[in-house]
Amino acid sequence: MKFSCNQDTFSKYLNIVSRVVAVKPGLPILSNVSFESKDGKLILKTTDLELSITTWIGADIKEDGVVTVPAKQLAEFVNSIPEEKVDVEVVKENFNISTENNSASFNTMPAEDFPIIPSVEKDEPLVEIKKEDLVTAVDRVAFAAATDDIKPVLTGVKIEIDDGIAYFVSTDGLRLSRQSVKIAKGSPKKSFLVPVRALLELSYIISALDTDEGSVRIYTIDDKNQVLFRFADVDLISRVIDGEFPEYRQIIPTGYKTRCFLKKSDFLNSIKIINIIARSVLGNKMILDISSDENRILLSAVQSDLGKNQSNLPCKVEGDSIRIAFSAKLLNDVLMHIDSEDIIFECSEATRPGVFKIDGDDSFVHLVMPMML
Repeated sequence: MKFSCNQDTFSKYLNIVSRVVAVKPGLPILSNVSFESKDGKLILKTTDLELSITTWIGADIKEDGVVTVPAKQLAEFVNSIPEEKVDVEVVKENFNISTENNSASFNTMPAEDFPIIPSVEKDEPLVEIKKEDLVTAVDRVAFAAATDDIKPVLTGVKIEIDDGIAYFVSTDGLRLSRQSVKIAKGSPKKSFLVPVRALLELSYIISALDTDEGSVRIYTIDDKNQVLFRFADVDLISRVIDGEFPEYRQIIPTGYKTRCFLKKSDFLNSIKIINIIARSVLGNKMILDISSDENRILLSAVQSDLGKNQSNLPCKVEGDSIRIAFSAKLLNDVLMHIDSEDIIFECSEATRPGVFKIDGDDSFVHLVMPMML
């Protein structure tokens, strides 16, 4: 193999593919990036067997070939050199890379040991979703997924496609986020459960690529139980999580007894103040006293060995007054992932979920389970 390319392009795509390389793999080959020159393109592939990325860059191919090279170290070297022409030549078992003033040689591993990464040749995807809508959906729901593997189905985001709408849903048992987006193209009825990490990587890829590409194409590889997301010249392939996602629709309240219209920044500031005490309380517990007569929420926290504090948050309140308790962390988390200043908080009873919405945007809903008073 022998090729030349620009440092900036090489660096950008190496950084994208190296993010899914296993840190301490059971198989040493999984630390490598696969290079294959074919039809005037340089194809790069990485995988940790759960998540895979395939992409290609334009290069001046002088000799075709296939080889695998340590991904992290190669990316670090390419990131460190100036923006200039990069020359690569594979001689025997060495991947030799050089610029005008810098050079390195990396040991290779046999390409035939690298796992086969599936692709799709179908022209028509399952659906297409605008890239901005997908990034918004990931940001608004991914944080609510579970971070441990006690219940694997809770570590994923369920994508439900129905009647021209894609619903992105996640829950860890204490909270639930759902974001709906209009499908740009295609409208089959289908659902699958994707690891949250896959969607976070997809969001990163969309943000990292400065391209006019407007949408993400989604394909399912049913015989391999995988899903493929294609954006511009990058394919991200993920396994689909097996198992039954909780039946969540029945727990989303259809009404309310108390509704508060709030400014996100004011609410966040009050939580920050209360958390000085609340972070020392079991479960990060704080209490909300919502008064419809006074149009305010009084936030408070008490820790017997430390003390207590409170913060008065003026807001418009409709309906009944109520006293309810929540984890300060869970409320802070959802507020940090709402990209609007105008929010709505609804509740009915001290033992039923609190509901966050965005004023003027009915595509998003977030539930938080209350704590015992």
